[in-house]
Amino acid sequence: MLLERLVRSPELLGFDPERLKAVEKMLHRGIEEQLYTAYAYLVMRHGKVAIMGAGGLAQPDATPPVAAQLDTIFDAASLTKTITATLLLQCVEAGQLHLEQPLRWTLPESKETPLGEVTLKQLATHTSGLPSWRDVNETGNALEHILATPLEAEPGTRYAYSDLGYILLGFVLERELGGTLPNLAKKRIFDPLGMERSGYFPCEHLKSHLAATSAPLGQVHDPNARGMGGAAGHAGLYTTVSDLARYLLGLRPPEGEIPLLPPLLSPLTRRLMETNQNPSPLNGHTIGWFAYPSGYLPKGDLLSEKTYAHTGFTGTLLMVDPLLDLGLILLTNRVYYEKQNDGSGVLRLRRLFANAVAGALQRL
Repeated sequence: MLLERLVRSPELLGFDPERLKAVEKMLHRGIEEQLYTAYAYLVMRHGKVAIMGAGGLAQPDATPPVAAQLDTIFDAASLTKTITATLLLQCVEAGQLHLEQPLRWTLPESKETPLGEVTLKQLATHTSGLPSWRDVNETGNALEHILATPLEAEPGTRYAYSDLGYILLGFVLERELGGTLPNLAKKRIFDPLGMERSGYFPCEHLKSHLAATSAPLGQVHDPNARGMGGAAGHAGLYTTVSDLARYLLGLRPPEGEIPLLPPLLSPLTRRLMETNQNPSPLNGHTIGWFAYPSGYLPKGDLLSEKTYAHTGFTGTLLMVDPLLDLGLILLTNRVYYEKQNDGSGVLRLRRLFANAVAGALQRL
């Protein structure tokens, strides 16, 4: 399926086309303000593409410089966690795992550690009690290092956004399904959806299509993922806006239509994925996604409280408002300027991006 087949006029999808064009100007200002050198974005509604575009230089230091295109491949950083969560939910609906089971059932080496009784759900919703970050490669064995990490809170009582929990979920999936995380994602998600430019290790012939970061070209920016060989449950994914559009269609097939792509999850599992699992007053989180109420959810001021999203440290965003049947994708290489800025500009930009798209809607 060619993505171009899904392009519709903004008016047909309920948008004011002139107001929607303002999104491109906003993103181009990010280049002028040195928030990033390249961006690509896409807005979907009712399973159709209302607008998409790309700008800037993907490789500004190349000779000649390489312009960003819709097929530019970005380091997606923590958008990887949604892939891990989707694989986990596929195991749930297949009866292979359940979310309330303790970690020790799949990783018996965790039995005598603080993490043995932590549930898969607590790992997936950042309520395990693990710290937000540790260098997991200090000892040369990431799994042993995390299992030896003391918990900072009683499981289920505190929300702390933690890469460590998703690294563990990656190990759980590999153990349960008998394959490496890159191969599992390729077989179960990327290949069925035709996500041809998505994966964990960019092929040599695709390096000219990568967006540069502060890491060597082709090496994942996240230090823990890099130390683990380039792929982990929390980071390592490379992808494009076009492929992420396919991913959204696989997660949420358009209602009332014959799916153009194979659904990744059953309807009941999809409902679970879209539902906040954390009790108040903890930050909202579904299995894999920031949810209302969460300070991490960059939904802006206009999208509904049903919105869920994930972001990535490299300056990425994948967001869905199921009430409006709206999908927003934004990829940037904000860590190219990692030494010059603290990332706050992109944090702000994501919310402005959401507001501009939502504000362009004229028909709900």
